[in-house]
Amino acid sequence: MYKKKPLLLIFILVIISLISTSVAYAQNGSKITGSVVNAKKSPVPYATITLMNNDSSVVNGGITDDAGKFEIAAIKSGKYILRITGIGITDKIVADITVLSEKENVNLGEIKVTTSANVLDEVKIVSEKAYMEMGIDKKTFNVEKNTTATGGSASDVLQNVPSVAVDPDGSVSLRGKSGVTILIDGKPATLLGGDEASALQSLPASSIEQVEVITNPSAKYDATGMTGIINIITKKEKRFGFNGNVRAGAGTRDKYNAGLGLNLKNEKWNLFLNSNFRQNRIYRRVSTKVASQTSDAHTFSYEDNIRIFNGFFNTIGAEYNIDTNNSITLTQNLNKMRWGGNGVSNLYSYPTGSDLQSNQERSFVWGGGPFSSSSAIDYKRKLKEREGTLTANTTFVRSWQERVQEYVTNVYNSNDELISGPIYQDAPGTSTNTSSNSQVDYSANHFTDNGKLEAGLKSQLFWLESSNTPVIDTGSGPMVDSILQNGYDYSQQIYAAYTSWGDKVGKFRYQAGLRMEYFLYSGTTTQLDQEYSKEFLNLFPSVFMSYELPKDQSVYLSYTRRTDRPRFWHLLPYVDLSNPQDTNVGNPDLVPEFIHNVELNYNKIYEQGHNIIVSGYYQYTQNLIERFVRYNEDGRTYTQRRNLASGITYGLELTGQIQLVKRVWDLTLNTNLFQNEINGANIDPALDNSGFGWFAKVNSNIKLPANFAFQVNYNYRGPRVLAQGRREDAYWIDVALSKNFWDGKANLVLNVSDILNTQKFATNVAYRNSVQYNYTDKETRIGNITFSYRFGSTDKSPFGGKRRGRKAKSDDIKPETNKDRDNIKDGDDDGGGY
Repeated sequence: MYKKKPLLLIFILVIISLISTSVAYAQNGSKITGSVVNAKKSPVPYATITLMNNDSSVVNGGITDDAGKFEIAAIKSGKYILRITGIGITDKIVADITVLSEKENVNLGEIKVTTSANVLDEVKIVSEKAYMEMGIDKKTFNVEKNTTATGGSASDVLQNVPSVAVDPDGSVSLRGKSGVTILIDGKPATLLGGDEASALQSLPASSIEQVEVITNPSAKYDATGMTGIINIITKKEKRFGFNGNVRAGAGTRDKYNAGLGLNLKNEKWNLFLNSNFRQNRIYRRVSTKVASQTSDAHTFSYEDNIRIFNGFFNTIGAEYNIDTNNSITLTQNLNKMRWGGNGVSNLYSYPTGSDLQSNQERSFVWGGGPFSSSSAIDYKRKLKEREGTLTANTTFVRSWQERVQEYVTNVYNSNDELISGPIYQDAPGTSTNTSSNSQVDYSANHFTDNGKLEAGLKSQLFWLESSNTPVIDTGSGPMVDSILQNGYDYSQQIYAAYTSWGDKVGKFRYQAGLRMEYFLYSGTTTQLDQEYSKEFLNLFPSVFMSYELPKDQSVYLSYTRRTDRPRFWHLLPYVDLSNPQDTNVGNPDLVPEFIHNVELNYNKIYEQGHNIIVSGYYQYTQNLIERFVRYNEDGRTYTQRRNLASGITYGLELTGQIQLVKRVWDLTLNTNLFQNEINGANIDPALDNSGFGWFAKVNSNIKLPANFAFQVNYNYRGPRVLAQGRREDAYWIDVALSKNFWDGKANLVLNVSDILNTQKFATNVAYRNSVQYNYTDKETRIGNITFSYRFGSTDKSPFGGKRRGRKAKSDDIKPETNKDRDNIKDGDDDGGGY
């Protein structure tokens, strides 16, 4: 049985290779040619040639032939850097290569390199990737430069990304609004097991390389995500030979993280293994007061607990370059996450002023977390004739999860005498979810010199089966707890097709697209004997325009229509009694939100390295989903998400990167000012709230002597309105000191988050006859120490070819075809390890 799978894979690869090599493609664009020779002017065969932009991102590449000659085709106009590497020679950099037009051929002539035995002063690339990069439909932040989050979680990384905020419960918002779609490497984050907030606090920060913030996604992206998309891009090793990365770190109060990344790569294969572990234990204290507005009666509750967010993430895979145009990648993920906690809560009732009537004391243990398996196959074909790509992907995910809820409740009178209890409640449960995602995307130049046509198909299928077996014991023996009992089955189907067309005329660029999505979901609650299903067929248009102004200035204008569908855990009618003063329950009657989003951006790049982006935006939302809290006569509250009539948000955002001292001290600034207007008259005539909000972030990086670096992050979140109240302001400061040594292979980081211990959150919620005050004190002042080490070489011996210590025969590594000489994929060749 096990022998058939490799044979089947080889057969598939052979068939794909035969099909792909049966079509010849002509080369468009200019060419860069030259030859590599040593000090004796003898040719250097099979050296690796890498063409890069000035920010070190890879454009294209190839390998020198037997005569030391190379040719890099299909190059657009611009300025480039050429890097030459190989066994037995010192790395060589050729800078300031200028291609004036797409029809110009540039001949660099003979490039002389030195052998390793006679090493001269090495030329290194000193330019770095900018922290912030602006595209026509997204902003990219290279967050691996953010050392204040080292040793932390993905939530800590996102907390410091411009435009993004993370609430005390881990929920992610964009420009002050929830409804954000989280992607991992461009794919739905189904591996997070359904609870994105908890999973992001388990995912190690060290596994993240970039974060893409897409506030107005094009038709290519899923329509879901009311306020936009956050795409978390994980680190991947891409260097030739055998390379690796190990990390280990520890934080205050029992926090640990570790990671290992390995890869073996030559011209044909790239085998990789990535493993990351994180153990996070924090305290959380919540106090809540509900006061009547017609009398002096009030209740007060206090909850003190310990929470854990542990995660073990593993990836193994193989990428095979069939030839210069075709590649296939197989990836397997195995993740184990565990989150939960234990603690005690007290609910004090004061029906008349300061006279205590009763105290309800409850101890609790809760927990859960999925074991997830994901299998994916990706195929990519470069269409060099039209400078395009054809990609296909299929991903299958399966997650198993167990839940624990245990409560022990005692009620005491004002004299601290037991009047009720102990009452034991136990609600163990299990759930299984399965998802299947498949998509095909095509992108290529058509019709005009700069015209690009994009089209694609996608299907997303999801199934959930969930049940529990709760019991309660009031002293007379255990029995079924009908309050907590529930079983739930849920399925979701999404089928989508999109197309878009873009072109560039002079300095004007535009792109228009249309996405069609059919959405069907249905659910059954077995204990409540309720069934429901809803389906939608919607069109989502998008338009993007940009214009290049003089002196490196650009203007971008865009419009999109999007939706935000309820998460399945928001639909679950489970009753959450973990807070004795506030009962939470899901709402199976929720319907999707629909949003119209208009955005205008201005971007200015200065010669000194400054980069400024100014954004104005307007959002109109129908069926706005918000938490709705109902106040009961016994002083307790009942919380459920509801569809409000509409919501409007408009604002102004400024994002900038400033080089105070070039290559020594830079600042990244972000501030967002916005107005929220919420209309919930369909739920409650008094539910009409509006107000101004703003937040600001400052990131300062200073390079110190002896390879030290110091970083400070400052975050401020101003007050903002909620559907029934407002959230008060909060601020905090993170600091980090890092040191590179051993020729840059090792790195040590010391950091402290929220060094002043000021990251506290307060919320005021107004009801008809009462007001609720909520204060959350979560452990945020955390110290970490993290050590990382990179190892490896560019020796291709793991797969054959040149080996150190002997003279290589040309037959050992000679490419099979001329096309195989050009096999470096687009992307960042520097890697960095997972």
